[in-house]
Amino acid sequence: MLKKIKNLLYCLNRRYGMKKILFVLLFLLSLSSVANARIIYNLGYGFGLLNTGNGFSKLDEQYYDYYKASVDFEHFYSKNFSLIAEPFVAYVNRPTSGVSFGVSGLLRYYFLNEATFRTFADGGLGVSYNTLKYKGQASKYLFMPQVGLGVEFNVGKSTKMFIEDRFIHMSYASLKEPNGAVNSNTLMIGISF
Repeated sequence: MLKKIKNLLYCLNRRYGMKKILFVLLFLLSLSSVANARIIYNLGYGFGLLNTGNGFSKLDEQYYDYYKASVDFEHFYSKNFSLIAEPFVAYVNRPTSGVSFGVSGLLRYYFLNEATFRTFADGGLGVSYNTLKYKGQASKYLFMPQVGLGVEFNVGKSTKMFIEDRFIHMSYASLKEPNGAVNSNTLMIGISF
């Protein structure tokens, strides 16, 4: 069975390319997560450093910051484990202004369940299109691996507040050169009714 899956992925990659396959998979993931999902509205502020070299070793003196709005479609598979489709838009303030938008697929695990709050860790991968063009990036399409920690609070009968800190690495995944990156930290506040 594993060999058949590997052969299928190899054939799809040769015919369509991995980038197209990833976009289709994330789109299907977002559709499947919307049905019967808990909806969370988020606002956030992200800040980081622009890295025009390969890897994490060369950080430039350019700051990068943005304001982010997203909607999480969270589908629970158990009491503590959920899958999230997160379409987002971000206004980039520095080093130049512009817009970034895309979708992320995240796995979330709630690891501390108390009467009035729950803590969670999440991680996943996103893709985005960026209207900005940096000399250190080969494409306006970026991949976004990300991990975060957060807290969910009960603020009403069915109303929940969320606070999360998420690390996001945005780059072209070394598919083309140059492969500049942005390493950012995003603070987000969300609400679910």
